[in-house]
Amino acid sequence: MRIKSSCEGAGGTPRRPFWRAFSRVDLVVTVGVAAVLAIWLGSGYLGERGRTARCAGNLRALGHAVHDFAGDHDNGLPAAGIDLGYIKISWDALVVQYLNQRSANSAIHCIVCPSDPAPHNGVPRSYAMSGNDMTPEHWPPGGDSPTGVGLFWDDRTVLLLVNRDALQKPELLPALKLSAVPAPADTLLLTDFIDPNNTMGNPRQTTVFNASQQRQFFKDAGARFHRSRFNYLMVDGHVEWLSPLQTAAVDGTTGIWSLKK
Repeated sequence: MRIKSSCEGAGGTPRRPFWRAFSRVDLVVTVGVAAVLAIWLGSGYLGERGRTARCAGNLRALGHAVHDFAGDHDNGLPAAGIDLGYIKISWDALVVQYLNQRSANSAIHCIVCPSDPAPHNGVPRSYAMSGNDMTPEHWPPGGDSPTGVGLFWDDRTVLLLVNRDALQKPELLPALKLSAVPAPADTLLLTDFIDPNNTMGNPRQTTVFNASQQRQFFKDAGARFHRSRFNYLMVDGHVEWLSPLQTAAVDGTTGIWSLKK
């Protein structure tokens, strides 16, 4: 009795080997589709789309670090900058330990946007806090303030808003509490601020006040950066990718630039 080969069909006719089930055309199409997918995924990761996504990831990590800082400091946000002569502190220096705990990447990696083209004068820092104008008419900051969350303390603002004792005791400087932000999901905390003088540990260039200032470095040549948009980290921790016009008034008095709900 003849035993059927595994390559024979039910009628005793030989089956085509599995590898012969694909024609040359099928093989070319399959390879072509795989190549297109590889190019698309590669451009998404290596191109500006990928750099924009990694920048957003940096900001999310920074948002977690800021909230961890606030949890250890009576719900107070870090100051954007402190420059009292004998002491100089920037927001990144205040949250760096929390950043190291939260992120597998180094703090330096998280504070630099991968699309930052500026020739920095030190270790690059690509982000800044939305600036508070530190004026008596908007102090203390709250839900009706047409200004941002980033407080900057120097001799002038200390004497104007606090008292002389705080010049020697920075621990007396007030902090903006998270509870004072009426709309955390619509209020800017950190965003891209590309400037050669924006460097790690430097208390200057720690604040940005409006979309016009944010675009100054690029002038008319910023179309390639994040495809003509910026990443914006809100106080609640989420990141939005917006054009400057989508952030509201270019002077920073409304929209996400201000505490005003």
